[in-house]
Amino acid sequence: SIHENYDLMLRYDLTICAEHEFRVQHCVLTKKGVKLGDVKYAISHPQALAQCDNYLRGLGIRPIPTYDTAGSAKMIIENDLPENCTPENTCAIASDLAGRTYGLNCLAKGVEDDDSNFTRFLLLGRKGVTQYLTQNVPAKTSVVFTLPNAAGALYKALACFSLRDIDCSKIESRPTSVSLLNYLKFRSQQKKNGSKREELSVPRFRYCFYLDFLDGKLSSNSESALANLREFTDYVRILGSYPRESRLVGPVAAAVEELKTAVVEDPT
Repeated sequence: SIHENYDLMLRYDLTICAEHEFRVQHCVLTKKGVKLGDVKYAISHPQALAQCDNYLRGLGIRPIPTYDTAGSAKMIIENDLPENCTPENTCAIASDLAGRTYGLNCLAKGVEDDDSNFTRFLLLGRKGVTQYLTQNVPAKTSVVFTLPNAAGALYKALACFSLRDIDCSKIESRPTSVSLLNYLKFRSQQKKNGSKREELSVPRFRYCFYLDFLDGKLSSNSESALANLREFTDYVRILGSYPRESRLVGPVAAAVEELKTAVVEDPT
């Protein structure tokens, strides 16, 4: 997971509207005329470089992180490269489409270490699509919550879902951001009526738990589970309730259909 994205989802008031799993295939892109043996540096997004780590190590190529995969291809064409990098000794790890877009040569394709490399992308919006999730649409809900520093706290949180036969498809922990940690300390202090002695008992480090479960948030089971979860957690936020497996509903589906129609009518 790209952990910075978790922090951004907490920072902004946006909701997950859809998900899409995309098969990512990385290519080695260079300026025309450059051979693989000439390449000393590889530039790309840190996640893409990590996904090709074994390949790059095997060739003795040093990875240098940049802001974007396709952007790294653009950097080679514009000769806007990090220190010691030149268009003659640097490759970009990006998609075949990026190579065609910027006129780069593809020296190798499918260089990711995992040949079943999929990335899940989330579509965010200001308004959710919960009201469009009918019983015929398989749904997923993403939540984030913090827990008190007590024995069995995570077990109790997961029991809210397992006791109602709600399947959890993912759980991941992430240190809380400074702003959220300060908010939790403030709430704790308010509850304890400003006692300085109690303030010292607030943990210095806290973790957020990101959980995906396979149900819409408005089902009776989910509403009961979330209400139960809120009884003993310090903080709960629903990041979104949305259709599973790349399905689209509501205004999102309508907007995509409009785009498809526009492309057909004007193929240029």
